[in-house]
Amino acid sequence: MCAVALRQSRLGVSRVHGAIRAAIPGYIEPCDPTLREKPPRGADWVYEIKADGYRAQLHLDHGEIKVYSRTGLDWTEQFSSIAASADLLKANSAIIDGEAVVYGSGGLPDFQQLRRELGRKRSERVRYHAFDLLYLDGYDLRRVVYEERKRLLQRLLKDAPETFIYVEALAADGDEVFDKGCKLGLEGLVGKRLGEPYRSGRQESWIKLKCKKSETFPIVAFVEKLGARPRKVASLYVGRRDNGKLLYAGKVRTGYTETTARELRERLDPLIRKTSPLDVAVKKPKATWVEPTLEIEVQYGALTDDGLLREAVFKGFRDDLALRKVKAPRLVPSVAGRPKLGVPRENILQLLPEAVVPSKEELADYWRRVWKKALPHLGHRPLKLVRHVHGTTFYHKGPLPKDIPAAVHQLRIQKREGGEGTRLWVDSLEGFLGLVEIGVVELHPWNASVVDFEHADRIVIDLDPGEGVDWDAVVETALELRTLMKREGFETWPKLTGGKGIHLMAPLDQPLLHDKAHRVAHQLVSAFAARHPDRYLLSAQAKRRDRIFLDYLRNGRGTTAIGTYSPRAREGFPIAAPVTWKRIESGIAPDAFTIESPFRVTPRR
Repeated sequence: MCAVALRQSRLGVSRVHGAIRAAIPGYIEPCDPTLREKPPRGADWVYEIKADGYRAQLHLDHGEIKVYSRTGLDWTEQFSSIAASADLLKANSAIIDGEAVVYGSGGLPDFQQLRRELGRKRSERVRYHAFDLLYLDGYDLRRVVYEERKRLLQRLLKDAPETFIYVEALAADGDEVFDKGCKLGLEGLVGKRLGEPYRSGRQESWIKLKCKKSETFPIVAFVEKLGARPRKVASLYVGRRDNGKLLYAGKVRTGYTETTARELRERLDPLIRKTSPLDVAVKKPKATWVEPTLEIEVQYGALTDDGLLREAVFKGFRDDLALRKVKAPRLVPSVAGRPKLGVPRENILQLLPEAVVPSKEELADYWRRVWKKALPHLGHRPLKLVRHVHGTTFYHKGPLPKDIPAAVHQLRIQKREGGEGTRLWVDSLEGFLGLVEIGVVELHPWNASVVDFEHADRIVIDLDPGEGVDWDAVVETALELRTLMKREGFETWPKLTGGKGIHLMAPLDQPLLHDKAHRVAHQLVSAFAARHPDRYLLSAQAKRRDRIFLDYLRNGRGTTAIGTYSPRAREGFPIAAPVTWKRIESGIAPDAFTIESPFRVTPRR
């Protein structure tokens, strides 16, 4: 086997045939090779080693770097080591198609090892197998032939950081190179036809050859290991899609470590449903059926004549392909008056049937990244909680779970209506992770600390726009209210709510009783609203269309607002993020920050 002699040229990208002057595009749907059993025939094919990893599309735009997953998810955090190294490439702008890999102990890419490395800052183990160049320094290269794109990519990666590995194109007999590659233990090869442009979607100009039979399948059900504590799966049932129908594809019995068996059970919990998602029924009395949204990679020996997997082995999660949302089903009261799905009625203050929640794994990863910044805002404060339990999302009230982790502290308080209640609070990363364990998604802190919870140490004004109010009007109101509050002696900082509004946060020099803080907040917004009664309102019950509700009701004993850095149970998983007034003035979007990108702008008070 020898490396194909890609044509050398001194021409710059501007003179390459097919290069088009254009602004850098966003995420590009990748070219998807067609799976074949045998290599193609002909001298116009070359072969690249297929790595066992995650497809990753790197975007570099004048210092701004993003890395996308196969389906276009922003995985810059997960591929942080690739993003960090990309800043050293000798280009102003570029889009590279490649594969993120980690080499195992045997010297070959290891899919499970890669998954364990995702998100680690400056990981020394992650490598980026770069195999195509789609854009470079102001020119779209997708119409440029394969050989020229490879030449430009090779030149770009000369002297690049060791994170980047240029994938050579091999010119050889297809059968020979495939046979030798499989004997070496490779995942497979990708055959690519010379002289072809880059086209998105499934293409015949790229052919995928796998040494081991391995495909992605959705989980349709699981069987739980009886008596296991913590809970874990014993086996999985998977499906396959055929002509728009979801059919049963077989049982996956092996390949699980203790950790993955537990993680699978945890991640499948919010997906549980009462009926089979399959279009053709199968009898599986031990199955717990789930929504078929979690996909896994399965290695198998062969397929039966009716399409069932033989010798199926769990290989790993395909988080890069997942739709990153879990729709919470509506809660239907039973005839006995108690809600179904295992949530006691006395625990539900308010149902959130339209909520969309991250997985516990996603939440835990998020808190590990932000807890130090979040702790000054959320730590040492009594918390009101939004939880997701047994597929139901709700504001919690009443009795707390019995299995609260030790790092989550409890504060006993006297209720105004009589009796004693308990509020949770945290002061560490372990505390945030403990909240995740009991299903907490959103954190709504008191405006007081656990040390002196009867006195407010801040005032919060929530600008809540009704239908018909555009974002510019919310920004204008925030800036005007900031000026008014400054004249009254309050220094404020803004917080995006992760929804459609802005919170004005005003720390108090001297703590106030909650009732007094409530009165002060009411006086501030009353004077402001009186100037423009057609634009503002002060009643939570009034119709809000075309007006902004100046919500001062966030102030009072036990009343709360969404906490700074708390995720929201909404599409895209936005967070409530502190920003500067300069960013507000520049028109930053209300949902600019998500659990995947919490630090897009460095927030300050």
